Amino acid sequence: MNPLIFRKGVCDPHIHIFEGKAYLYATHDAPGYENGFHMDDWQIWSSENLIDWTLETVVHPEDFYCGALNQCWAVDAAYRDGHYYLYFSTGDWGVGVAVSDHPAGPFRDALGGPLADYRCHPQGVPKWDPCVFVDDDGEAYLIVGECRVAKPWDCYLIARLESDMIHLAEPLRRIEYYNNPCPEDKPSVHKYRGRYYLTHSSYVAVSDSVYGPYEHLGNMDCNIDHGSFFTYHNQTYFASGGMDNPDMYLRASFLTPCHYRENGEIVVDQKVMGYGCGQYDAVWDKIQTSWYFDASRECKKEKEKGEFVTGLLKGEYLFFPEISNVEENALLCVKGRAVKNGSQETFARLIIHEDAVDGPVLGTVLVGSEDSIYEGRLCCSAGKKSLYFAAEEEMELENFRFESGKRRDVIQPVFSLAGRGASIKFDENASFHQVLQNMELKAAFMEGFVDGSAGGEGTICVPYFCTGADTRLAVYVNEECQGELYFPVTKEAALGKNPAVSRAQIRLKPGLNKIKIASDKGYQDGRLAVEHILVETKDSVSRVYAAADGALEPKGNGKWDGLPQREVVLGAYSGRMVKYLDDVGDELTFSAAIPGEGGKFSLKIHYCRGENGDSAFEILVNGQKQGQISMPSTGGFTVENMRKQEAVIDLESGENKVSFRKCGQKDEGVFVDAFEISPLKW
Repeated sequence: MNPLIFRKGVCDPHIHIFEGKAYLYATHDAPGYENGFHMDDWQIWSSENLIDWTLETVVHPEDFYCGALNQCWAVDAAYRDGHYYLYFSTGDWGVGVAVSDHPAGPFRDALGGPLADYRCHPQGVPKWDPCVFVDDDGEAYLIVGECRVAKPWDCYLIARLESDMIHLAEPLRRIEYYNNPCPEDKPSVHKYRGRYYLTHSSYVAVSDSVYGPYEHLGNMDCNIDHGSFFTYHNQTYFASGGMDNPDMYLRASFLTPCHYRENGEIVVDQKVMGYGCGQYDAVWDKIQTSWYFDASRECKKEKEKGEFVTGLLKGEYLFFPEISNVEENALLCVKGRAVKNGSQETFARLIIHEDAVDGPVLGTVLVGSEDSIYEGRLCCSAGKKSLYFAAEEEMELENFRFESGKRRDVIQPVFSLAGRGASIKFDENASFHQVLQNMELKAAFMEGFVDGSAGGEGTICVPYFCTGADTRLAVYVNEECQGELYFPVTKEAALGKNPAVSRAQIRLKPGLNKIKIASDKGYQDGRLAVEHILVETKDSVSRVYAAADGALEPKGNGKWDGLPQREVVLGAYSGRMVKYLDDVGDELTFSAAIPGEGGKFSLKIHYCRGENGDSAFEILVNGQKQGQISMPSTGGFTVENMRKQEAVIDLESGENKVSFRKCGQKDEGVFVDAFEISPLKW
């Protein structure tokens, strides 16, 4: 999930693959500080699946030359000749280095003093937030600095390291960086297809030399704080820092796959940025094949219209573990094409295996030579599945989905509003490796939003385990009690691979619906844990889009630079919300796929606003202005204050880009949770 480690202040991530495992080297924001960062130590976490992270080591500054301090700033690591090196920042005045025989330490001070500080060349210039880049030829480089000092050192600094990794082989020199739109701290350097990338937050610059000059290339529209890149199982990832609402001084670490365009630009997908890596959900509209967790080789490539596909040769595979909510005997729909052999019509077989590349065969999809959608029925039980897609002939794949004929939407425990004793507990069999336990306690509850499609009859489904005694929870839909869920005692005191499921019929309104399950019958004797809330209803053209899945303009460091940003918000529709749309020109754009012939549609914007008076916004469709809307105060900038405002728009058939742009004058703006789109008759 994202963030990787929830609300523990683990931030400024650098991730390296050592000994076949991902190691996260991070700073640590201490909780409870509202007016600045207080950072007493560094932390090292590890993971094999990029979902579950184990705290390996807490590294204390008292063990190094600097002694105790509350400015344990960013940290990085490197490996050479059987030794692991930890490069740490002692506030803004220096960088030290420690060494160990293991990726997680224990680390010992390598020099008894700084590797570089304000006293070395260039003198008086602060040096902090190290990145260590090891090039293909084995040469290692230290990159430090920030760009807000006086000329000529208003730049990042670089120096080659000696082969011992603990001394500079040359004086630090200026990195020339043309058109840097955001001079700031924490640069990071990595290499891809022969080009050097210098990144800071989600800003990207490229060069043909590690020393530069670097030319600004763009912004990934990702998170808003320090970032780094790594490759694992032939997938490239971007690890970055961001806000862990509600405290800007208690940050978190986020992770997403990233893709490289032919022109060098780096692209991230907001959908998977919201849910995290290494896990997927069958309820999603589609799963891009470029989001794979493992593949025979790096096989992503950009197509003519900018979309990314995966190209598989005969015998190659893609792996997608932890796909939640797969239905029994699911219909798998794959978009792609077989690569033609000359002008002859070609068909390619895509074999779907479970759990291993040579595991049980669940089904086959026959892919034709036209770029289209091809179907195959899987012979499988319901639940969470780990699937290998193995190509028997050459093909290109763009995405896949599970067709059920229903609208299905999920509330995860970790992003829901929960209370009165209900608490998160790890469970590796859970869809998202989390369950909400203690749900039997008096007044315990779980609450969130789902897409009710066009409204009408629906089903609420809750996987669970229960011990001691049968338990019941009331079901509320939009504050109305609509019955209860019954949870008989289960044989096991854990979920297992095929958990029990409690179901009840409910009535939904069109669009966004607030769902709450609550223990409001007094004390109960059972012990109940729930996995998630799944709501199913009839599919239709009417649907809800998460605002956080959209694109923001201008792209940048969010609140740090007075720009829009996404934040984790419990109870929000997708677990994230777009905030700070307050300056004229701030814009949020999302894509809406409208079946049929298009026409007039209702657009409902779910937002909150704490400032008195109205905030003005333009509505644009496919770049054309279609009106202006006023967003009055809702009484606060919280989920509890969420309201909706409606406009009428004209949409074309197929995909439309709908934009929400601040106009009028600067104010405190709005926070946006979701957009509803439905035919005007609804």
